[in-house]
Amino acid sequence: MKKQLVALLLCLVLLISSTSALAEIPGYWNPPSVHEGQYPFAESGISLTYWMCMNKGASNFITSYDQNPAYDLIQTNTGIDIEFIHPVVGMEKDNFQTMMASGELPDIIQLPSSNYYDGGLQKMYDDGAIIDLTPYLEEYAPQYLACVNESEISQKQIMEGENGEVFGFYRLSHAGYFPYHRLNIRADWLKEFDMDVPMTIAEYEAYFDAILANKPGVDPLYVNFTSAGDAKLLMGAFDIIEDFYQNDGVVNYYANVPEYREFLQRMNAWYEKGYITKDFASLTGTEVNAMFDNGTLAMYAGSVDVLYARIKGLDGIEATNCPYMRKEKDSLWHAENASYPVDSGVQYVSVITSACKNVEAAVSLLNYSYTYEGALIANWGVEGLTYEWGEDGIPVFTEYYTANPDGMTTSNCAYALRCHLGSKYTYADNICGLTDAEQVANRSLYNDDPNVDDALQLPPIILTSAENQRRTELMSEISIYVNECMFKFITGAMSLDKDWDNYVDTVNQMGLTEAIAITQAALDRY
Repeated sequence: MKKQLVALLLCLVLLISSTSALAEIPGYWNPPSVHEGQYPFAESGISLTYWMCMNKGASNFITSYDQNPAYDLIQTNTGIDIEFIHPVVGMEKDNFQTMMASGELPDIIQLPSSNYYDGGLQKMYDDGAIIDLTPYLEEYAPQYLACVNESEISQKQIMEGENGEVFGFYRLSHAGYFPYHRLNIRADWLKEFDMDVPMTIAEYEAYFDAILANKPGVDPLYVNFTSAGDAKLLMGAFDIIEDFYQNDGVVNYYANVPEYREFLQRMNAWYEKGYITKDFASLTGTEVNAMFDNGTLAMYAGSVDVLYARIKGLDGIEATNCPYMRKEKDSLWHAENASYPVDSGVQYVSVITSACKNVEAAVSLLNYSYTYEGALIANWGVEGLTYEWGEDGIPVFTEYYTANPDGMTTSNCAYALRCHLGSKYTYADNICGLTDAEQVANRSLYNDDPNVDDALQLPPIILTSAENQRRTELMSEISIYVNECMFKFITGAMSLDKDWDNYVDTVNQMGLTEAIAITQAALDRY
């Protein structure tokens, strides 16, 4: 195995990080420990190919996750060498589709989501590309099986095959959801305008008016309307989310309901008043960040953690995040993400392909990140290098991680020095995703809002392979059309007064009503 990153230091910390004096992290659900004699799986000689997307930020510092000390230690402890296969950054989906079409498959594939393959994992299994893991779990992945069996919901999410098969090792957690995506705002300008952080639609509009009146050349708001995470921050005020959702057990889809028309009316008014940046459809995330940082954008939707880390290095800017926008201060807001063991928005699942010649080793390798010992490495990295134990029994990131001497941001470190997003048991973000108490407090500003819940969210329903394939076929064209019309309705290129009814008829005829019926059937079964 390669020891290309901080090699000398890693050799030292390997000696102290294989075991911990603590049996668990207090106050959190912990996966089971490694059984005596379970690892290493083999002394030497086993190598597996592993296709995995590589984070763009990490790729600026390492060329392969084999240079990531956490993945390196996992290989050492399991006794299994990984030959990483990384698609070109930005070309991941094309590379994946080409690979699947060629039939030349690696031993393991990590998918960003279960629907990365058209039709989902059931279709991938039906097509003969992956195997059912069920026969191997009890012997070679008992800790993963324990994580799955911890709750009925996790069983439903992961034992997803039509006959209860397990197709993959999912990123899962038994910790609650910790929101991080909000509207970010210039706190110093709020002070200048003698305003509180906005909550109601009227308060948001008052802030936008103040920007236009006092900050020439500054755009009040940027939102990526095709991003469900961005859009819900505004759509939630109208009791919809940019997806399938439910009202008391009845499935809806946002694109053809009256509430969506009301939302579009408001967004069109905002666009006409100059509240929304005129080129919202074409701006990149990098450009949006730069606009906010250089004072030409007053509010944008995004990660509060990324903003926190970025602003710390800038002078003359104060920023904070906002509570979810609603019509009145006491309005209920039902669009929060639901807390399930497998997060539908950040799934990450590793599957073992039918080409794998050593399934037992592959299952054992993947299982390691669902053991207590392996989860420590996956979540925090290498003890003594990226984390140490705090006095309260909670791991604490080291300066090597929080103020990396090689110029890596904490986001870069998350991918280059530990296994931030991937197939593992993941601990709560407040201890393994954030690096200091102030950052936790910044992210927690509105977590105790009594008027916020997840009532609109569907539970983790399971579609059959045929249902998934059919709904995917329908929604691929519908989504394109809906997005095109969304831009036109917001900018006024289409009229809500004249064109709305025809638009609704069109999306229904394209098959939206059928897609809703498919989803309703899955919800009824659930």
